[in-house]
Amino acid sequence: MITTKTDCLPIAIVSESDEETRGLIRSLLELLGFAVVEACDAEAVYESAICYRPDLILIELNLPIVSGFSTIRRIRRESELSDIPIIAMSSKSIAANPNLAIAAGCSAHIQKPIEFDWLESVVEELFPCERLSMVSCLVH
Repeated sequence: MITTKTDCLPIAIVSESDEETRGLIRSLLELLGFAVVEACDAEAVYESAICYRPDLILIELNLPIVSGFSTIRRIRRESELSDIPIIAMSSKSIAANPNLAIAAGCSAHIQKPIEFDWLESVVEELFPCERLSMVSCLVH
């Protein structure tokens, strides 16, 4: 369990309703050098962001109860969280206009089903090799 921001790895929060997809995203981010916190709903994303002050958030836009859009806006209103890169993930129906995610405050948008090569390239664009752990840089 991650306990402090002083851990040597960057922290990513992943919120995805499908457990298998969430696990695959977690594995990819761990290979890229992130410590991963999983969040099952919008409130857990927000609370985890407050608690961990992560370096990256991946959030499904179609979360149950409270939408990812609302959660993104809520995170952006917190001054200490306002500059965290957020990658939105959504199904094709919501992805018809990815500009909605960008307007809500996301740094990037990825359409589901997720192509993991694309996710990796987006993460690496947001976090050049020198910002990730040396181990992940050596893997590539």
